[in-house]
Amino acid sequence: MRKAFVIGLLVVIVAHVDQLFAQEGALDEKIEKIGIEIADEPAFFIGSMKVTLGKAIELVLEQNRDTLSGAYDVAMADSAYRKFRNKYSPFLNIEGGGKYQEYPEAMGITAPEKERRLTASASIFQNFETGTSISAGISHEYNDSVLKEIKMGPMGSFKLGDPQYHRPVLFASLKQELLKNSFGYNDRRQSQILKNVAEMQKESIIYQLSGLVVGIVVDYWNMVIANSEVHNAELQLKETKKVRNIIADNVRLGLAEPFDLNYYNTLVAGAEATLANAKQKYKDAMRNLLSTLNLDENVTLTGSALLADKLPNYDIAQSLKAAYEKRADYKNALRAVENAELELELYRNQALPSLTAEVTVSSMGQKKDFPDAYGETSSATNPGLEAKLRMTYPLHDVEQQTNERDARFKLEKAKLQLEKYKRVVRDDVVSKYERIRTYHELYRKAQEARKQSEIYYARLLANLRKGRFTAAVVKNGLDAMVATRQRELEALVAFNISLLQFDIAKNELFEKYKIDVNKYIPK
Repeated sequence: MRKAFVIGLLVVIVAHVDQLFAQEGALDEKIEKIGIEIADEPAFFIGSMKVTLGKAIELVLEQNRDTLSGAYDVAMADSAYRKFRNKYSPFLNIEGGGKYQEYPEAMGITAPEKERRLTASASIFQNFETGTSISAGISHEYNDSVLKEIKMGPMGSFKLGDPQYHRPVLFASLKQELLKNSFGYNDRRQSQILKNVAEMQKESIIYQLSGLVVGIVVDYWNMVIANSEVHNAELQLKETKKVRNIIADNVRLGLAEPFDLNYYNTLVAGAEATLANAKQKYKDAMRNLLSTLNLDENVTLTGSALLADKLPNYDIAQSLKAAYEKRADYKNALRAVENAELELELYRNQALPSLTAEVTVSSMGQKKDFPDAYGETSSATNPGLEAKLRMTYPLHDVEQQTNERDARFKLEKAKLQLEKYKRVVRDDVVSKYERIRTYHELYRKAQEARKQSEIYYARLLANLRKGRFTAAVVKNGLDAMVATRQRELEALVAFNISLLQFDIAKNELFEKYKIDVNKYIPK
């Protein structure tokens, strides 16, 4: 009876010790241990301030040098269009001059002895999108000449004309292209082509900016991963030291060999080196991120983050529809087809002859006194009317024929590119959708693997004290536990990255977080 009681007591003690060892070896299963929390919306921490993903994207747009440079590229995207529209701006022309001339006797009696002349003119000229050009203005000539005296013998002498006068002229001219650029046919198409090109460049750059922004967000999460590597390296060092101490006790009790202790002394040194390397990698990642965000070096980045772990419910059909409506590459392919069609129409129209009609009306006055001259001009005492019709037509225009041929080829090429991007967009959206589901599944599997490895290691550690396992087996269990903790975080980050990439695939990143990109474009 006494022997049975002792055996029973030993069994209870061993079971209790196993439980204590298991509790001692158990590790917190929550990811918060490595600076990660689960939330519905991802967020960062800058110092003690929590920054949501939307605010983080705004911070990138405000601070990052590459995104700031990209904003200037967006602002300049319409430069060619604006320069073309300059042809419809009004132009003011002002001119003035003077002349003094003495004439020789040999020029005859009609030439003056001396001539003094002042001229001035001012006019406004403007082209319109209808292919019409209008100019209107005034010119003024003041002449004060010394005329030769003509002697007629007994009849006396006289001078020809008035030696001094003011001659103002008011005029207005209308010019219209009737065939080649009939009422602005070509100009309107050229204007639309350049406008489309400006929109294509703008949307392409904004689309690239969304990818750049996500890249910086990913850099932050990579810093979080580097921070996790530090935590896991610290954990590995701590646990390796703990196992070494247990082995040292077992060696003294004769439950382990002395060389097992040598082996774990080596592992402790290796764990210390791994920790030092992980800390340096974390410092480099943090320094690179501060530089990327253009933040002061004294700003504290804790390496913590909020990450989402819930699988969203997306409608792939609606996502594809949104992508075709918003993706810059597909929309630009549509605009490229439109531009090719406009260019073909433009070059076909240039095969017509150029026929321009021009009409000029004027009113002239000429008096010695300045007010009288302008009174005569304003009352249209001396009206003038001039009309012109001019046609030019090259009999063999190789340039026009080549341009028209190339325009046809560009149209066919643009249609091929449209079909290509229709497939590219579809494949990209479907692929990004599938990645979300795949990475979420990988995260769940990694989470389960981490839990199982922690339980496995805790039980190994408890049994190591009783000499049941070798040091190598426990070392493998520790390595597996640390690796699964790291893989779980990496899988969670990959899942969150896939969510952002899906938003980019639909070109809805800025829209989703209600960010007005135009606010960051220089005016």
